[in-house]
Amino acid sequence: MKNETEKLSKFSQMLSKMRKERGISQKKAATDLGISQALLSHYEKGIRECGLDFVIKCSRYYGVTTDYLLGVSESRNGFNGNVLSALDGSGEGRSIKSMALATKYLLELATAGANNNQSKFVYDYFMLCIYRGALTLAKAGDLPKELFRIDYSVARDLASAAIAVQDAKFVLIEDKSRTGIDENQFAPLKDIITEAEEYILSNYILE
Repeated sequence: MKNETEKLSKFSQMLSKMRKERGISQKKAATDLGISQALLSHYEKGIRECGLDFVIKCSRYYGVTTDYLLGVSESRNGFNGNVLSALDGSGEGRSIKSMALATKYLLELATAGANNNQSKFVYDYFMLCIYRGALTLAKAGDLPKELFRIDYSVARDLASAAIAVQDAKFVLIEDKSRTGIDENQFAPLKDIITEAEEYILSNYILE
């Protein structure tokens, strides 16, 4: 009984936290979720307990996992950091670990924002890049072709075109870039950003 009460309390806190993070009024959130504002208020205060269907609806609405909403996991997107523990921290393993941590951080940063278009842009871009990478592994024989509905040669070109379209949408994002930020705050991304810029400068910038 105690565990159930704790879960309810954590869910109530997370429900209120996610709404406030996104700058959404309680009235709008209630309307979007298909319930009354009074009922949402009760859920956020822990006065009433909701059903599983509502938890799932909230996870989709706020772009986080149900485990995160229930306080079971600290990861918003379900990324399991334990899978990195097998990496020995040297050579290629270190690069993979840095990439995984940076990806986790970037996705959580995007889903924490109030701009749903921004979150969708980041998600779609990652989805397409992962799909494009999976196609390459399939051609190399590391993944079964049965995973894909579209023929490899066609899918490759379509995926590349879709990524190019996402790149074009980048200009539509309002520029709110900041300066004077403590770099340690964004440590998970720093190494990957540095590596990417060195790669670009060494491979694509003619001296």
